Amino acid sequence: MTSTTNTPSYEKWAYLIAAALLGLLAVNTLVFGLAGLAMTALVLVPVVFIVLLIITVGG
Repeated sequence: MTSTTNTPSYEKWAYLIAAALLGLLAVNTLVFGLAGLAMTALVLVPVVFIVLLIITVGG
């Protein structure tokens, strides 16, 4: 028997944030072209690094 809790884990939030940011990257690229891709990629570098740390180390 497995136990479940109603509180979401940090990993679920990390995946949700990562998916939302990747969606934002896709929309920004479609709207602004390559300049939008470059700007969004540069902004997401520290965010993705933190998300990977949260997923790897755990909360």
